[in-house]
Amino acid sequence: MAQPRQRGKLEPVGPLLGELLHGLGLDTRLREFRAVEVWDEVVGATIAAHAHAVAIREGVLFVEVESSVWTQELGLLREQIVEQLNANLGAKIVRRIVLTLERGPSETDASPHREG
Repeated sequence: MAQPRQRGKLEPVGPLLGELLHGLGLDTRLREFRAVEVWDEVVGATIAAHAHAVAIREGVLFVEVESSVWTQELGLLREQIVEQLNANLGAKIVRRIVLTLERGPSETDASPHREG
């Protein structure tokens, strides 16, 4: 149990900030966000060049992949990557990974503009 704080006494900000984040339920969200941040480091340069972690919600990490070939490859590595991410984070933050193909430029973006 935390001891009551004495008024006017200076305290380190770190523990107070941690308590505040926990009290607001933001500590979990920050740990989840960290999973997106460490994606490149955990998967390595080769995979990171072809797949990007873009979001995480309730333990589900959403990863955009540049091609169906890479989607298939990462599908085979999915559980291993989840374990490596959680080991890096020091807690079971990522429960699963959802892979989606990156959206390329739309047809209107890719087509040349005609001048009339």
